[in-house]
Amino acid sequence: MIYDIHDRPPVGKTLLFGLQLLLSTFVATVLIANICGVAVSGALFGAGLATIVYLIITGCRSPMYISNSGAFVAPVMMALAAGGYPAVAVGGLTTCCVYCIFGLIFTRIPVENIYKIFPKALIGAVTMVIGITLMGFIGTYVQIGGETSIWGILIALFTSIVIAVISHYAKGMAKILPFLLGTLAGYACAVTLTLSGVCPIVDFGVFQNLRLLAWPDIALRHWSPVSLPVILSVIPVYIAFTVSAMMECLSDHAALGGIIGKDLYKDPGLGRIFAGEGIANLAASIFGGLGACSYGEGVACVGYSRVSSTIVTCTAALMMISLAFVQPVQAFIQSIPSCVFGGAAIVLYGFIACSGVKMLQQTDLNNQKNLIMVSSVLSLGISGIALGGTAFALSGTALALVFGIVLNLILRDPANV
Repeated sequence: MIYDIHDRPPVGKTLLFGLQLLLSTFVATVLIANICGVAVSGALFGAGLATIVYLIITGCRSPMYISNSGAFVAPVMMALAAGGYPAVAVGGLTTCCVYCIFGLIFTRIPVENIYKIFPKALIGAVTMVIGITLMGFIGTYVQIGGETSIWGILIALFTSIVIAVISHYAKGMAKILPFLLGTLAGYACAVTLTLSGVCPIVDFGVFQNLRLLAWPDIALRHWSPVSLPVILSVIPVYIAFTVSAMMECLSDHAALGGIIGKDLYKDPGLGRIFAGEGIANLAASIFGGLGACSYGEGVACVGYSRVSSTIVTCTAALMMISLAFVQPVQAFIQSIPSCVFGGAAIVLYGFIACSGVKMLQQTDLNNQKNLIMVSSVLSLGISGIALGGTAFALSGTALALVFGIVLNLILRDPANV
């Protein structure tokens, strides 16, 4: 790491690093809000607040970025339909309680025993699944007007090339800001193509009727009593989806720890990590109307920039909150077309998968148990198979991790066979 967890970069660098981290997580943050139909300004406020809450609970000893969760889209939409924002808040409280209960349990379990359940072979395979699964979204990022466009693909490739060239050849400050500079270059290209009439890529309509400052439309402003039947219908659904989200929380923190060279399971510890994500969920649901989770994009940005300072993570979160108030800045970032972010995603998501490969290089794949476990996790995680129905389903990363845990427990090491 150029800047470690407790390092304090100069103010100018901190702002630039924070902006880079913000841009790496912005698309998914807004996308989840749009899918669920909640106010973007409130979602931005809730996401930034969730990260700050997480940092406080973990004692600023983990640089994980927390934002709007895709894993909670189904329960959020169900809760919104059943009782609006107050029902989502009930779900957030449920998630918080489940996380905190498991966090308390993990404080009673030695870390060595936890690694018996989550060996490096399993963590590495799941990290690869996370990266490969995220790669599937790149195809939607390069769309323009809802359809795949050659110009969208070309801008994504151009952005990716700029990031690669800056990261490889640049010196000094530029070398550790490849995503920020690459995004600006891709945006400039998109603006040029739009203004020249070649292809309407950038939507300048977002700059109309703006005020400098405006209060965000937070979910708390829509508070009203929740009926008991609604509460009873929301709680079991959120419990089920929280269990699935916790699986991804475990794998994300293992991946981040491997990248920054620190065992986050030990410090700040799974107890604090789970409590942090749980209370972050409560904050995100009350203010943003959405669930929250750790972000693979943030993990990759930390690894690629080699900046793990929690001051930078906090700065990015404060910037996210400020976007909810400052409409011109919010409009500017919203005007950056998704194909530009798609170019950054090409590098970011691949970096996550490669982090998993690095972990697997530390394991013995000549060991039959490791080979079977890694092979099964990769196949299951990428297959798209889901276990369950509409109320609850284990799929993707969560299903692969659970299945890997089962295999790890029932397969004995060759020496003991």
